[in-house]
Amino acid sequence: MRGIAAFAGRVEPGFVDLTEPPQPAPGQVLCRTLELGVCGTDREILHSREPMSPPGCGFLVLGHECLAQVEAVGQGVREYRAGDLVLPLVRRAAVDAPHRPDMLAMGNYTERGIVLEHGFSTPYWLDEPRHLLPIAPAQRPFAILVEPLTCSEKSMSEITLLQRARFGEPYWQPSAPPRVLITGLGPIAFGALLGSLARGWPTTVYGRDDPTTFRAQMVVELGGEYLPAQQANFDPADVERDGYDLLLECTGDDELAVRAAAIVRARGAIAWLGSTRRPEPAAINVARMMRDSLLRNHLILGSVNAALRDFSASLANLTRFHEQMPNTLARLITSRVAQDEALWHYEHRHPQGIKTVVEF
Repeated sequence: MRGIAAFAGRVEPGFVDLTEPPQPAPGQVLCRTLELGVCGTDREILHSREPMSPPGCGFLVLGHECLAQVEAVGQGVREYRAGDLVLPLVRRAAVDAPHRPDMLAMGNYTERGIVLEHGFSTPYWLDEPRHLLPIAPAQRPFAILVEPLTCSEKSMSEITLLQRARFGEPYWQPSAPPRVLITGLGPIAFGALLGSLARGWPTTVYGRDDPTTFRAQMVVELGGEYLPAQQANFDPADVERDGYDLLLECTGDDELAVRAAAIVRARGAIAWLGSTRRPEPAAINVARMMRDSLLRNHLILGSVNAALRDFSASLANLTRFHEQMPNTLARLITSRVAQDEALWHYEHRHPQGIKTVVEF
């Protein structure tokens, strides 16, 4: 069977021939990939030319956003049976620790398709029931979107908890919800938009696209407000009147992150959800961001990966959006390709693309 892989010293992805996994051993589940999401993380791995491959292997099989079907179960597995739909969780603890896997330090975990473990861009793979999330048949049309939503879901869940701890329960009430600004128009940003709207928060998405383009119109169709770059004012005369309570930075652009932080109100919060794999030094006014955050008592959160609760919450949010606007939600998947056609999409993005899905 074939997988899509990143190779040491190469920026281009390629196919690798792999041995088909055996029948599951006791406690294992054999899964068949149905859909695979192509992610910005995949492209970052390729651009780094240094994939974190399993020990002794010169390549890393990509793919961490996956919808699969159970093919067979090993002895002792009672949670699943052949035909069940599942989503695999990405991060797994490599050490005994009191923390959730998504909170572990580098070196204390593996991530399928990202860190030291091969991913799911193969027809078949083995896993354990504790790393799988069950999916109902009615959720299949949108289940592949769950994993990219979990990153922003985690940040909003934790910021809500922290804000309530700082200011009382509840802090952001339905009668006075936070004003939210999301920067970016990629899958993580749209996931943040869905999670914010699901909470009833008025949400603005900043982007460089013209307001008439597909992605900008999708923001509005889903229920958000679109703010084109040419109309954005990151230095308003009155931040408390015109600013935002929560900034979800999804681009990884350090200059934009610093500029956008300037319009976060007092007692507001900032979540960093994007970054580059190899940060480069830049001349930006970090001192102003530090001063503003200090004077306004900002909460700044770095968030990556997600816990099981975030997968479950994202699945529930997507289910509600599917019930209310199934056609709009479906349009977030802008390309569907076969595995043979997938390599181009790991190296390139369509100008108005949001999510590419590889079908097996």
